[in-house]
Parts: sequence; structure tokens; C-alpha cells
Amino acid sequence: MIPTVDQVVSEVEKLAADLPEVCRTRRIGTSRLGEPLRMLSVGHGTRNALVVGCPHPNEPIGLHTVLELATRVATTPGLREGLDFSWHFVPCIDPDGTRLNEGWFPGPLTIRSYHENFYRPAYVDQPEWTFPVLDERAFFDRMLPETQALARVIDELRPRFQYSLHNADFGGVFFILNGGLPGMAEDLGAVAAEQGVPLSLGPVDTLGWATAAPAVYLMPPAETLIEVAARGTRDAVRHGGSSAHYAERHGTTTLITEVPFWRDRRSDDVSDSGRSYADSLRHTATELRDDRAVLSELYEEIRPLLVVPSPMRTSIADQLATAASAAAANDVMAERTPARPATVAEVFAASTVVHMLRLRASGMMRRQLAVEHAAGNQPPESRAVKRHLDELFDTWCAAAESELSQDAFPVRQLVSVQAEAALAVVRRLASCG
Repeated sequence: MIPTVDQVVSEVEKLAADLPEVCRTRRIGTSRLGEPLRMLSVGHGTRNALVVGCPHPNEPIGLHTVLELATRVATTPGLREGLDFSWHFVPCIDPDGTRLNEGWFPGPLTIRSYHENFYRPAYVDQPEWTFPVLDERAFFDRMLPETQALARVIDELRPRFQYSLHNADFGGVFFILNGGLPGMAEDLGAVAAEQGVPLSLGPVDTLGWATAAPAVYLMPPAETLIEVAARGTRDAVRHGGSSAHYAERHGTTTLITEVPFWRDRRSDDVSDSGRSYADSLRHTATELRDDRAVLSELYEEIRPLLVVPSPMRTSIADQLATAASAAAANDVMAERTPARPATVAEVFAASTVVHMLRLRASGMMRRQLAVEHAAGNQPPESRAVKRHLDELFDTWCAAAESELSQDAFPVRQLVSVQAEAALAVVRRLASCG
């Protein structure tokens, strides 16, 4: 269903070998575990487009998109010389993290299989969110080796266009721009319609963000996002800037396309839900806090007993902090929002946040305990927590399966959305010279 890191790297090298007149590859860095980071360059235009796969390792549709888009560009002169663009593809910027998700790549993609084999790094372990921020109020300079490699490429290429390939979980597609040109946001909405993927008209990761068009959000400043991520937690700063923030020094237009795994007809339903929007936000905040309290208590029971240095441990703590900051964000938005009814899409999006965070945290806690027990570290207290976690995970999976759709989009359809979105933005940029 989804290619592994090794398969994608092999296909990229094969494309370069088959079309050496337009393709070339080179090493741009090294991952924390020693994996070479490769980049494929296609064409010889005067302007550069940079495409980055797997900025979050649980979001691998971009692995397919890199192969699809690179092949199209390499075999279509009009997308290179015709637009005067050279294209540069980093197939997978986080191979170490992506390998920890490969257990669910073969499919079939279900809510249970996804979360049983799920890994998402803590913010401080994400190449996408560890770019430097030098503002005293949100200072961050703990760049990862992968982030350093990508920063060097951005500074070298000074890309006119940068594209970060992401996935959402449930519902519809949404886009993020760091500005862009007139008409660009409308182009993206047209791409979604042409490819038959509904828009996500309720915010998931973008609560309170400004929009340029329906489901096309504008990237806030790094300092704003850092403040929001730390709200409700004990941390002053949980992450740095994104690649979009870093590339702004070169006047780069950055696009993020978040395509969903599972379709749901509620994602673009703007009819009245019968609920107040503020009440919906407060209800979400309460559920997030309740789930976090249960999981935090279990984690505190087992944390002193853990001995295996798995990356899951940092990620679990980070997911619990994310639940706290998301709850605080919902409360703040509830206070600031004028009285109005919530749309069906807004209520649906809020419900997915609750399902998403509790399944991610409990799934990774179960994975950590599995490696502990496999290593022989299984005292009675740890076994008791594992039984409790298994019961919670089963209950929460059943609730998600009952309340949400498991009708998975064809991967090809999602790849088409990401590829066509990139081409729409590049054509708009090319037309402006």
C-alpha cells in the first residue's frame, strides 16, 4: 500500500540512473541513526522547487507523491524548461522515525492497525519543527542533524517554491500557505474538487488561524505557534520554527498539503450542528483533559520502571503535553468566539482531535511496554498497567470505529491531490516571473 523508506530510495536512484540527462542525486546529510539523507534533482531551470517527504513520519503518503511527481517532472519537459524550474526532492527527511511506522504500511489501513503500529516524534525530535527561532520570547536553537541538512539545502537553493508533504487522519483535505499570490488559494480549492476529495472545513491543527479561502490556512509566525504549543503545559518552549518559517528569509512560497487517510461526509458539511460553537470547544477541552488525566496517571505509574531507551518515551510525554495545550487552545477560542452555532464540520473536526490524541498516546504507551516486556522487564506493576492500557485502547478503538468512518481514500487519489496542488502553485509562480 505505502512504500518503505528503502523502496522509495531505491526507486529514486533508479529514476536518476534511467534518466541521467535530467536527473542527479546526492547526499545532503545524515540522520541521527546514521542513515544517509539523499536528494534527487531534476532539470536545469533558473528557479528552484524543493519537495520534502515525511516531515512527520506517520504521514507517508508523500513517499508516493515524491515518486509520482519526480517521474512526471523528469519525463515532461514542459514542467521543467517550460516553467523554468529545477525540481529537488528529499524523499524522506526523517527515515529513522518513518521506519517505526512501517508496521502499518502494507495495509489494510484501519484505525486499530494504524494506532497499534503508530509513532510520532516529540516536537524536539521532529525535523519539521526544530528550525531556529531567535526571538527572546520563544528562543530555540536545538536543531537536529536532519533539520541542519534541510536548512543547508534551503540556503543553497533559495527555493522559489517549497512543498512539505503531510497527512491528516480523518475527513477532508486542507492546505497551509505562508502567503502566496492572488488566486493561489482558489487554485488549491479547485484541485481538491477536481480530484474528488472534500475539503476539511473544521480546524484540526489550525484552530484560530486566518484563512485565504475555505480550508486554505495562512501560517502564523513561529513565535505565535510556540506560545500556543506551550499553553497549558509546564514548558516555556516545546519546539522551534518550521521549514516554512526558515525559508521565508529567501522569499520562498511554502505550501503544505494535508491529505486525509479516511473520508467522512461530515468534513465539509457547513449546516447547523444544533450546538453552540463555544460549547463544542469547551466540550472538546474537557474530553482532552479527562483523557490526559487517565493516561498521565498510568504513565506516572510505569515511568520509574522503564529501562529500554525507546524514542516512544519522549513521544508519550509530548503527546500528553499536546493534549493539555490543545485543551487550553479550545478554552481560549471558546472565550474569544462570538456566540454562533457550530457547523457539522466544526463539531466533527473537534471530535477527531479527541480520538486522535488518546489513541496516539495509548498506542505508543502500549508499544513501549511491549518492548519492555520483550526485554524481560515485566514486574507486576507494569503488567497491571498493560492490562489497563489494553482495555482502554480497545474501548477507544471501538468508539472511534463507531463514530468515525474507516472508508480509506485510495492512495492514488491522495497522491493526485498533492501532486496537482504543487503544479498549480508552481504554474502560478511561473506566470509571475
